[in-house]
Amino acid sequence: MADFTRPDVVHLMRRAGFGATSAQVDSLMTSASWAAVVDRVLDTSANPVDTIPAAVDDLQDQYYPPWVAAVQYWLDRMATTPTPIVEKMTLFWHSNLASSTDGALPRLVFRQIKTYRALGLGDVHDLFQAMALDPAMLLYLDNASNVAAQPNENFARELMELFTLGNGAFAEADVVGMARAWTGYNYDSVGEQFLYRANKHDNGQKTIFGITKDWTGPQALTEIVRGSRQQTCARFLTTKIWSFFAYPNPAADLVDALSAAFIASGMNVKALLRALFLRPEFRLATTRTALVRSPVEWMVASMRALGMPAATLHPEWWLERMGQPLYQPPNVAGWKQNAAWISTSAQWAKGSFAGWARWKANDAGIFAGAGSLAPAAAADAAFARFGIEDPSPLTRSQVEAYVAREKAAGRSWAIPPNLVTLALLTPDFQLA
Repeated sequence: MADFTRPDVVHLMRRAGFGATSAQVDSLMTSASWAAVVDRVLDTSANPVDTIPAAVDDLQDQYYPPWVAAVQYWLDRMATTPTPIVEKMTLFWHSNLASSTDGALPRLVFRQIKTYRALGLGDVHDLFQAMALDPAMLLYLDNASNVAAQPNENFARELMELFTLGNGAFAEADVVGMARAWTGYNYDSVGEQFLYRANKHDNGQKTIFGITKDWTGPQALTEIVRGSRQQTCARFLTTKIWSFFAYPNPAADLVDALSAAFIASGMNVKALLRALFLRPEFRLATTRTALVRSPVEWMVASMRALGMPAATLHPEWWLERMGQPLYQPPNVAGWKQNAAWISTSAQWAKGSFAGWARWKANDAGIFAGAGSLAPAAAADAAFARFGIEDPSPLTRSQVEAYVAREKAAGRSWAIPPNLVTLALLTPDFQLA
């Protein structure tokens, strides 16, 4: 007898990706064990080639059109990829190693995301070293102008407080030393790339974490990930990753166990995710309802269910109103979770998008003929299309009641488009 259930698989596909079709769930149900299911979901061998659309690199119009092209590219990739865990982890890093078009051109932030996509499931040390020298990050947190004569502490502070260690895990003296260590790691505005300027680097003795030597920036980052601060770094990242994929505020013993596995793997992110998905706490009934889908996750799930690309649905028109425009985190701390996505403005934006999507869906013939179905069958068709495998009794009763009312009033023509609206706005579809 299998050691997992169909709801387990549905839950995993929502958290490790953006939902799954019944056929995809059926395929995973043939696995021999839960560990085998997890391994299949973490298999990234079919990850598509990552390209840069010409419109993103448009040198004539450098802001809005390239941003739209970048947003549509990523949303389409999230909606269609055979390896959704790659995009889900990239979305995590976008918020937790944040840069924004507020500080860099869209094409530079696009390239940063491309780097996160390539390295985000591997050795976190490699990812962080690449992040520190990334042009978008250099500009966003001012290390582009960090020089020995006038050290800038912005990147140094956020590197420790928000990216690797957490508040209270370092001293002000460490910020000073870290800022000096990163002097000279600057930016070539002509080539739009990292430039090391040896004559701007502080070669003096610096004290970081109580260790005094002629630190460089990369050495200091290695000290965090591989040296004296590794355990703190591992626990900090483990807490964030668990909170993103499972539920917020994990217990200390859970973090201890997962961070130990993380360290034992050499700080490999995919290994941490495997350990995370195999934890019994991940499959608890309470875990399944612990996270609200972010606007991006909700939008991607909508695109998947409708089978429509971003060029048709124009999700960029609504994401800002929902609170999560891609490539534009609100600040260096990134986006918050759960309650941050529940607001009147966000719900109005979802309603507006649902109204737009229903007519696009109707034009495409989605749910054609649903007006002739019995209420239960029409509801089942909507739930199946939108990946709602186990709707709540209230959701089912409300959708069936709607269909029954429309049929009784002689408005069967209204049922197909409005099934789209109802499915998109159900509480069940809002949950990650």
